[in-house]
Amino acid sequence: MSRRRVIVVPAVAVAILVPACVLTWWDPFNLRYAGFLAAASTGLAAASAATVAVLVWRRRAVTIAAIVLGSVGVVFAGGTAWLSAELSPRGPDRDRVASPDGRYELVRVRGVIGSEVRLRRDRGLLSQETVVWYDDGGSPNGRDSGTVVPKFRFVDARSVEVMTPDGCNRSAFDATTLVLKEHPRPSTC
Repeated sequence: MSRRRVIVVPAVAVAILVPACVLTWWDPFNLRYAGFLAAASTGLAAASAATVAVLVWRRRAVTIAAIVLGSVGVVFAGGTAWLSAELSPRGPDRDRVASPDGRYELVRVRGVIGSEVRLRRDRGLLSQETVVWYDDGGSPNGRDSGTVVPKFRFVDARSVEVMTPDGCNRSAFDATTLVLKEHPRPSTC
C-alpha cells in the first residue's frame, strides 16, 4: 500500500468527523444522546487528526505532539460523555402518553431538581427529546421541589398541554426539531 493511500484514509475520516463534531455539539435536532454522539465524534476526530499528522510529518516532535493532543482530545471526549450521563435525569420514566399518531410521546421523569415532562420521538441512538415543562422548586404556593405532579396530554398530533395546580401550559411543537413554537404560558385550559 502506498504512502498516499495510507494518508488518504485518515484524512477522509477527519473530513467526515469534523462536520459531525460541529453538528453534534450544535445539536439543532435536540438529540437525546447528543452528549454521547458529540464525545464519540470528537474523540474519533482527534485520533484521526493525530494519525494524519504522524503520517504526513514523520518527525519525532510531531509524533509526540500528535499523541499528546490526540490523548487530550480523547480524554476530553470521554469526560464530556461521562458528565452528560451524570447530569441526565435519573430514575425510571414515570408516566407516558402517546400522541394520536403514535410518533411522539410525553414522559414524566425525575430531573436534577424536580419533575420534568419531556417530549420524545422515535427510539434508538438518533431519538430526539426536549423539555416541555419542569418543576424549578420555586412554586408560588409553597410546595417543595419535586412534589408537583403534573397532568399532561396531547391536544392534537402537534401540540401538548401540561396541567399543574398553578395553571395550564399549552404549546405547539415543530415536527422536525421538537422545539416549542409558542412559549408555554399559564392559562386556563
